Amino acid sequence: MSVDYRERLRPVIRYLEQHYREPLDLAVLAERAALSPYHFHRVYKAVTGETPAATVRRLRLENIARQLFFAANADITTLALEHGYASSQALAKAFRAHFGMTARDIRACRDFESWMQAMQNSKIGYLLHKNGHAAHAGNGDTAPVINPQEQAMTTDMQTTTLAPCTVAYIRVTGEYGKNYEPATNRLYQWAGAHGLADGECLFIYLDSPEITPADKCRTDICLTVPEDTATGNGIEKQHLPGGSYALIRRTVTDPAQYRVYWEEIMSAVIAAQLEIDDRPCFEQYHHYDAATGKADVSFCVAVVL
Repeated sequence: MSVDYRERLRPVIRYLEQHYREPLDLAVLAERAALSPYHFHRVYKAVTGETPAATVRRLRLENIARQLFFAANADITTLALEHGYASSQALAKAFRAHFGMTARDIRACRDFESWMQAMQNSKIGYLLHKNGHAAHAGNGDTAPVINPQEQAMTTDMQTTTLAPCTVAYIRVTGEYGKNYEPATNRLYQWAGAHGLADGECLFIYLDSPEITPADKCRTDICLTVPEDTATGNGIEKQHLPGGSYALIRRTVTDPAQYRVYWEEIMSAVIAAQLEIDDRPCFEQYHHYDAATGKADVSFCVAVVL
């Protein structure tokens, strides 16, 4: 089934354009896009090129920049509080980071032409010009959208059907990527004692870290086992239904690459207009060198074909 994610996200973008001063609720945004909260954040970033929080932050700062010029009597502290900043100092820091200039620089503009020139010469103005922002000027959205044809050429994504399987697993609750080694060692010690250490290793991610607090995120560290395998003493068992998946296979040499490759597969799925299923994403480990941390990994996203 072909899905136009740009159209799916359009109501969300319009909502943010009207409500950017309000607290951000990702669950509400996901519902507006008819996407699961689990997938929403990655889909949004893949389509728009920025996170929902970045969209809101940018819209707030752009509006403040306008008001600083057009509303000459606007109080900076009031503007800060109205746009979700705790103080004028917090706003000043964010404003300088985004524009590379201060509110005083905006206030110094004598007329509209000088204000426009200041904006074009700002940090963000330079980046927009450098990246050909004019090409997106007519699309009516708050951020550039990925060109599917360009994106499709940057990856070797494949779609496949995975067979159902049974896995023995240990659940780790906490920040993704942290404290996995004790559970992994324990699982393999158990598997070795039962002649099951040659099973396939999967890391299943059950939560979206953009919505779920880091200390509540759940990872199931798994080994495939025969269906009738007996478990216990902290080793659990579950059945994975299999089905259609999109995947890329990558060699990981640095932990920071995991996030990069997850963003790559999600962007490729979006570019291919594949419908994302609610089954959790997972990493399939073909080989892992414990001494160096080098891993041969497939990054898998459930899709509907």
